[in-house]
Amino acid sequence: MSETAPTGPPVPVYRTYLRFFREWLRPHSVQFVLVALLMVIVGIAGAGYAKFMQYAMSGLETEGSNVVVWGPAGIIALTVVKGLGDYSRKTLVNRIMSKIQSRMQSRLYQSLLYMDLSSLLAESPAALSVRFSADLEVVRGSTGEVFGIASGILIILSTIAVMVSIDWVMTVALIGIFLFAFGPVGIVGTYVRNLAISTQKEIGRMTSSVHEGLSGIRMIRTYGLESRLQSSADDSFGRLHRLRVSLENWRLSVAPLIEILGGLAVAALLFLVSYRIQAGALDLAGFVGLLTGIGVITNPAQRLGLAYAVAKQGQAALERVFSIFDVQNTIKDGSVSFEPGEKAVGHIQFCDVGFVYPDGYVALRDISLEIEPGQTIAIVGRSGAGKSTLFNLIPRLFDVSDGTIEIDGRDIREYTLAALREQISVVSQESVLLSGTILENIAFGSIGKSDDDCIGAAKAANAHQFIRSLPNGYETRIEPSRQALSGGERQRLSIARAILREAPILLLDEPTSALDAESEALIKSALAELSRSRTTLVIAHRLTTILDSDVIIVMDRGQVVDTGTHEELLLKCDIYTNLFNLQFGPTIRPGRRPWQAVLPGPEEVSKEPKSALRRLVKLVWR
Repeated sequence: MSETAPTGPPVPVYRTYLRFFREWLRPHSVQFVLVALLMVIVGIAGAGYAKFMQYAMSGLETEGSNVVVWGPAGIIALTVVKGLGDYSRKTLVNRIMSKIQSRMQSRLYQSLLYMDLSSLLAESPAALSVRFSADLEVVRGSTGEVFGIASGILIILSTIAVMVSIDWVMTVALIGIFLFAFGPVGIVGTYVRNLAISTQKEIGRMTSSVHEGLSGIRMIRTYGLESRLQSSADDSFGRLHRLRVSLENWRLSVAPLIEILGGLAVAALLFLVSYRIQAGALDLAGFVGLLTGIGVITNPAQRLGLAYAVAKQGQAALERVFSIFDVQNTIKDGSVSFEPGEKAVGHIQFCDVGFVYPDGYVALRDISLEIEPGQTIAIVGRSGAGKSTLFNLIPRLFDVSDGTIEIDGRDIREYTLAALREQISVVSQESVLLSGTILENIAFGSIGKSDDDCIGAAKAANAHQFIRSLPNGYETRIEPSRQALSGGERQRLSIARAILREAPILLLDEPTSALDAESEALIKSALAELSRSRTTLVIAHRLTTILDSDVIIVMDRGQVVDTGTHEELLLKCDIYTNLFNLQFGPTIRPGRRPWQAVLPGPEEVSKEPKSALRRLVKLVWR
């Protein structure tokens, strides 16, 4: 799934629309039969103008007095039938396409919700959201236009048939003159449409550029990037200016072009009519009928000239939508579930686990771990060591490439996804809140919990006090797009949600990162409550949060390089010691015991006695 065009030979337009018909239009077949019937009625009524005008003019030539009555009545009848028929067709097509658009949006969202994470992350959320709006609007508009073109074709064919019955020679001549007069106009119209599409795309790029600059204004000003962004925006403004000038110039050329070619067409038409009337092959009534027929087919013929461009535009949008529908998930659901109310024990085992991302990057190699129920396991390592990937494998956001992960002695791939994920709570560094009240956000993911249960979870998460201070307390509505809550408050709501879930396995992904000291203290207290009697895995860059863990796992380059307690790892693991020293200062040399710290030497003491003494006190205090 990608924004780029698919490789291989291009798919013909008709195949894309055939698939669209089979999968989305076929359920509305009965309604489309009615649409086709209305098209026929409109086509016959449109063609009837030409024949009726011939009869009316013949009646006037023979001085029939009753033509004054039935002539206007007939024209009114044909106009009403054609107008009502066309209106009914358009409203019916609009109703059908609106329903199909709604169904496709629902299917699209469902596809994204259940798509493998590796496929979903291949494209930005902003690009994916365009599928719901711009792409499906194009599909709706182009499909409606295609039906309009089909109706126009029926009008053209039926009108030409009537014209041929009047005078086939003049019909051929008139169509030739018509093509000469309006063919170039159609070409110009297609070019104008393409320019309009390019202009809309450039407007989108310009809007994105402006949004990017304004949303990151603090960073831009700090780094002095104003001139660079101004230059980039000016380039976009310039391209947009040139496109708009060109678009308007071409639009303005249509009127004089029509006038010039129209004059030539009238001259040619006058010559042919005079010749045919003098030859006795055509009378005035026939000429009026033919002229009326040309007037009837003019508008549908112009729309027909744009048919291919419209169809291609709709095809591109359909292919982008179908590319999401066609993604095949590799994570398959298992069949084993837990009994109602049953919980996993929480014994987790990694057996020779390896993982390779779709782009070929090897993230994990030969991971073998055993985590006992109720243990707190910390995972540390440099950025890119594979810590987050290891976490993502447990709830099967990704599936292992090699080996197995077992919970309570069973391969996690044997569990249903719902059953597996019910056993897991997650608190990450990014607090995810959804639109709704505070109470609803706490209850998300926990079915059947009462308001009192939610409030109890909030108290355990140290969130009750700040929630009570909000204008509407637990009924205060949250809008994720508006940062009404601080990072620490949002994090405590996430912890309350995890407490309420009562899952036996807890994954903590750097839950205190980017928090101030006061918020971190409250979060640590809440996490201690949350992790009690649960199998807990913690990723933390701040080693202060995991010093009391039962086991600390050190990872590097996708492998486990050492395990042990904090004190054990300081003695034997260079990577862990270096991480410790980076955060607490170079007080421990790799391989030394904690009390064999690098103490300040005599020279340092004599030069900076207060600093050296302060450092020694801090070391002893630790």
